[in-house]
Amino acid sequence: MDNSKKPVQVCVNCIMDTTDETIVFDEKGQCDYCSNYYNNILPNWHPNEQGEKEIQKVIDKIKAEGKGKDYDCIIGISGGLDSSYLVYLAVEKWGLRPMLYHVDAGWNSDVSTNNIKNLVDGLGLDLYTDVINWEEMKDLQRAFIKSQVPDIDTPQDLVFFSSLYNYCAKNGIKYILTGGNFSTECVREPLHWGAYYQTDMKYVNDIHKKFGERKLKTFPTCDIFKYKIQYRLINGVRVVKPLNHVRFIKKEAEDLLEEKFGWQRYKHKHHESRFTRFYEAFWLPRKFGFDKRKITCQA
Repeated sequence: MDNSKKPVQVCVNCIMDTTDETIVFDEKGQCDYCSNYYNNILPNWHPNEQGEKEIQKVIDKIKAEGKGKDYDCIIGISGGLDSSYLVYLAVEKWGLRPMLYHVDAGWNSDVSTNNIKNLVDGLGLDLYTDVINWEEMKDLQRAFIKSQVPDIDTPQDLVFFSSLYNYCAKNGIKYILTGGNFSTECVREPLHWGAYYQTDMKYVNDIHKKFGERKLKTFPTCDIFKYKIQYRLINGVRVVKPLNHVRFIKKEAEDLLEEKFGWQRYKHKHHESRFTRFYEAFWLPRKFGFDKRKITCQA
């Protein structure tokens, strides 16, 4: 795809533009992503005292239900900023007893590995690591590359998500704390950029059937039914996003983690994975003209 000759219109309020062909501008030149933020997100987002009171009620419930258990919640950790800062707040601010969960898909950077180790050692936490079969991981990723779809990072996203949820359902863990937040992620990923649903196993299986070369015997998966129905309604698994209820400024969080744990910064969001770095910094912009830096806070 050659976008170099196409005129590009940029939102007057943010940096989203017509490289997302589904974007819509109003009469003033403001995009629908900004309109969604001001109309739907901002009125219900309280990163202040009100938000802290709201999340404290949830924290108290997690603690009460976790009494007598080894852990009262689980946090998936990548070594990136959002999950690292969440771990710090969970332990130091709220007094929770989380188990940290990491999925090793074979693409960890040295920075992410060191960041996880420093947090585990500094806070005295337990870490469970699910090491994915490397040959199966390679085969599915290779299949996605051969298919020429934009989102070749789907296999990693799928395995991160599936491994964690499957573990919680199997071991009766009710609360998953995630670093998802509006502060750095208030612009949703455009579907036009290939941000398809990782839990659509018909999609994943179809690509693997056409381009894969080996069976995925141990590769963790979690389809939409399990995620939306079984795990939520039957197993009672709940997802909590505490960073939406507190002040979360990227540089402030980086400075704090660096000072307390020797946490290391990395250039861009999600670049703690070497494959994701290739996908976001090379594959998408060079092949499709999509730049994911536009939808995340880099300041």
